[in-house]
Amino acid sequence: MTTARMGLPVDHGSLRLHDESAPTRCGACAQPVGAWATDRLTGLLGRWGWDDQAPAMYRRAQRRWEQVALLMLDLDRFKKINDEYGHPAGDVVLSDVADVLKTHTRSSDLVCRYGGDEFLVLLPRTTAGEATVVAERMLRGIRALQTEITTNDGYGMTLYGQTASIGVASHVPSGDDTLIDLVRDTDAALQRAKRKGRSRVQVHDPSAAAAERNTDASALHHLLALQDLMSSDQLPHVLVALADGAKASEELATTLGPKVHHTLERLQDNGFVNRRAGRYELTAAAREWITDVLPAVAAWTNRHHGQ
Repeated sequence: MTTARMGLPVDHGSLRLHDESAPTRCGACAQPVGAWATDRLTGLLGRWGWDDQAPAMYRRAQRRWEQVALLMLDLDRFKKINDEYGHPAGDVVLSDVADVLKTHTRSSDLVCRYGGDEFLVLLPRTTAGEATVVAERMLRGIRALQTEITTNDGYGMTLYGQTASIGVASHVPSGDDTLIDLVRDTDAALQRAKRKGRSRVQVHDPSAAAAERNTDASALHHLLALQDLMSSDQLPHVLVALADGAKASEELATTLGPKVHHTLERLQDNGFVNRRAGRYELTAAAREWITDVLPAVAAWTNRHHGQ
C-alpha cells in the first residue's frame, strides 16, 4: 500500500474510531442479531454469527437445489500496515474494506469478517460467473480506497493502493455436500491467487487444483529422496563432478572409488541422474537444485576432500 504523509499532527478528537454506542446490527442484512454475532469493528457478521447463519443458508440452498457461491478475501500484506503505522491504523483500513464489501452485496448475502484481515461472503442463488463479477467489483473498490489514518507518532497520512486476493467457488449442493466443502474449495482458490502474485480473483478449478497437488507431491518426493541421499558421503562429490558435464562411471570410480556405482544408481532411481551411452549426467530438475545448493556443496567438498 502506498502512503502520502500529510506532515501535521492530528487532532485526536477527530479520529475515526469505532462507535461503541452504534446499534448492533448485521452488516449483511441490517437485522439486529446481538453483539455476540457481530464484529464490533466493521459491523459485519463475526465468526460466531457466521457459524450460526451460514450453515442454515447453505442447507436452504441444499433443500432447494439452488446454486450457492462463496468468496474468501484476504488483504495483501496487511500485517505491514499494523507493523509500520499501528493497529488503530489497520482498524480504519478494515472498516473501509468492510464498507466496500457492503456496497457490492445484497441484503440476502452474508458478509463476515472471519478473522484478522480475512472476509467471507456467502451468495445464495449465485453462479461462479456471477460471483466472479462481484469479486472483481470488490477488488476494484479496495484498490480505489484512500484511507485517512493516524500513525503511532501522531501524524496524519493517506493510505492508498491496498489490494486483496479473492478466491471464488460455487456449486449446487448435493445431499452429501457441506459448507466446509465449499469453504475448502474457496480457500484452495484463494491460495492459488496468492501463488500467482496476489491482487487478483481466482475461481476454483478442480482439475487445476488436482494438478497442483500432484506437482506438490512430486516435489516433496524429490525433497525427501534428496534428504535420504544426503546421508551418503559421496553425494556432494558426485554432484560437483557431474555439474561440470556428463562422465562415465569408470571415470567417477577412479576418483571417488567403487562405491560410486551404488550412489549413481540411487540418484538415477530418484530422478536426479540420467544414463546415456554409458555416461551419467544430471537431469534438468537436478540442475535447478544444483543452481541453488552448489556453492554449499562445493564448500563441503573442499572441506572434506582428501579425508
